[in-house]
Amino acid sequence: MAYKINNTFGTQIVSLADGTLDTATTDLALFGKGYAGFGEKLNENLVKLLEHFNNTSAPTKKIQGQLWFDQTNKQINVYTGTKWKPVGSPTNSTSSPTNAVLGDTWFDTTNNQLYVYNGSAWTLIGPTTVAGSGVTQMVSETVQDNTGVNKSILKAVTNDSVVYIVSAEAFTPSSTETNAAALITAGFATVSKGITLSTAISSNKLTGTADDSDKLGGVTAANYLRSNTNDTTTGTLGILSDGTALTLGAGSDITMNVTSDNLTFAQNTQDKDIIFTVNYSGTTTTLMTLDGSTGRLELPSVGDLRVKGNLTIDGTTTTVATSTLRVEDNMIELNRNVSSNSGMPNFTGLKVNRGSTSLATEQDLFWVWDETFADDGTTIYGGAGGAWTAFKSGGGDDAELSAATLVDIRANVVHATTTTALYADLAERYASDMPLQAGDVVMLGGTEEITKCNKELCDNVFGVVSDSPAFLMNASAGNNESHPMVALKGRVFVKIQGKGQAGDRIVSAGNGAAKVASLDECTAFNVLGRLIKDKYNEDITLTECVIGVK
Repeated sequence: MAYKINNTFGTQIVSLADGTLDTATTDLALFGKGYAGFGEKLNENLVKLLEHFNNTSAPTKKIQGQLWFDQTNKQINVYTGTKWKPVGSPTNSTSSPTNAVLGDTWFDTTNNQLYVYNGSAWTLIGPTTVAGSGVTQMVSETVQDNTGVNKSILKAVTNDSVVYIVSAEAFTPSSTETNAAALITAGFATVSKGITLSTAISSNKLTGTADDSDKLGGVTAANYLRSNTNDTTTGTLGILSDGTALTLGAGSDITMNVTSDNLTFAQNTQDKDIIFTVNYSGTTTTLMTLDGSTGRLELPSVGDLRVKGNLTIDGTTTTVATSTLRVEDNMIELNRNVSSNSGMPNFTGLKVNRGSTSLATEQDLFWVWDETFADDGTTIYGGAGGAWTAFKSGGGDDAELSAATLVDIRANVVHATTTTALYADLAERYASDMPLQAGDVVMLGGTEEITKCNKELCDNVFGVVSDSPAFLMNASAGNNESHPMVALKGRVFVKIQGKGQAGDRIVSAGNGAAKVASLDECTAFNVLGRLIKDKYNEDITLTECVIGVK
C-alpha cells in the first residue's frame, strides 16, 4: 500500500508506491514500503538535516521552513516560501531587499550602512556617513593637554574636517599625544572653554548674536575705539586742539597743524614729496605728486585733471604738452582782451606748426579770420570785409602772415553756395528693401521705396546706386545700407552686362544690371542713360555712363 506523505499543515506533497524512491519532490530521498537499501538513504537524509544542506548554492527543491547553510557566506538561511532569508543576521547586498517584513535588517555593502525595515520603508541605523564621502558627525574624544592630563571634548566633524570643539575647560593640546597632535593639525593650537573654531578653515566663524559680545562694561561695543591695534570708526573723529593735531610716520614725517584756524599740511622729511595714490582694479595708481624740488603739482601721464569751476592761468605762455586736445565747450573765444574794433588785429585763428629745419623753410598752416580779405575773387589782401582763410606761411617767423599762400579745404559734406563740384552726379537717398552695391540698377517698388531692378527693359527703372555723388539730397534719411544714394542724373559707374560703344543707350538687364539696347527696344520709359566709354567684354563690369540722358 502506497505511503501518503503530508507536510505539517496536512497537505499531501507526494504518494510513494511500494518499493520506490522519490528525489524529485524535496531535497531529501523519500522511499516507499519495502524499498531495498532504505537504510543508506535514511542516514543521508539525517546528515543533510544535521548540516542544513550545507552547500555553496541553495537547495533547488526547497519547501517553506527549510534551512540552508550558505557555505560561501557562512550563514544560516530559512526559506520563507518566496526567498531565502538569513537567520539571526542582516541581508548583505548592494541594494535594498524585496519582500521585506517588519524588523528585517539589511547591510548596504556599497555605503557600509545598516538599515532596519519599519514595515513600509528601510530606516538607517548607522553610520550616518556614506562610505567614501568623509566623516560627518559629532565625535566624543579624550585628548591630553601639554601637561599630560586627559581632557574630554566633543568634536563637530564635517566631511573629515573638524569645524569646532566643545570643551568644559581651556587647555593647550599636547604635541606628542596622538589625538591631541591631530587637533593641532586641524587648527586647534589652543582650546578655549566653550566653543573653539578651527583656524585651519578659511573664514570659519559663528553666525548669530552672542549677548556677551554686544556690550563692553554695559556700553555697546561699537562705541569703543581700540588704542592698542588698528581700528576704524563710522562716526566723526575729532581732534579738538590747535597746534600739531595729527602726526603720521615713525619719524613724525607728516603733520597737520592748526594755527589761527589755518590748516598747514606739512611733509617734514627733507627732500621728499607728497604723493596721492589710489587702488584701481587691484593696481596702485599715482594721481598727483607735489614735487618738493620744483614746487610743482604734477599729474602722471595716465591721469586726468578736471576743473569743474573756472580756470584762470596768469602768465604769458601756456603750454599743453599732449598729443590730443579735447574741448567740450561749444565756443572757443579768441581776442577776449580786445575791447573795440579799432584794436582788433588783422588775423585771428589757429596755427598748426609743421616743424622745420630752419626758419627759412618753415611752412606753418593757418586757419584765420582775415580782416583785410577782399571778396572780389582776385586778391588775397586788400579792401575791408574779412573772410575765413586757410593758407600756409611764406617762411620765417616775420613773414608768416605777410607772404601767405592759399591752400585747399577738404570736407565730407559742405553746406554752402558753390558753382563747381569734384564729383559728377546728382543723387538722393531712398529707402531700400535690400542691401545694394554701387552700380546697381534700381526701380521704384518692393516693400520700401526702391528695390533692385529684376526685369529686362523695365519701364519702372529709376536710377543707379552712386558711390560718391557731387550733390546728395535727403542726406539725413538714413545710411548707405538702409537708404542708398541713387544717382538721378550725371556721370556714374553702372554695372553693364555685355559689350557696347560710347553713346549706346542702356536699359535694365535684370538682376540689378544694365545692358545696351537697340533703338527698336528703346522707349521713353525704359532708357536709363548712355555709355560714355566703349565696353569690350561680356562680363558684368562697372562702366562709366551718363544717367538721365535719353
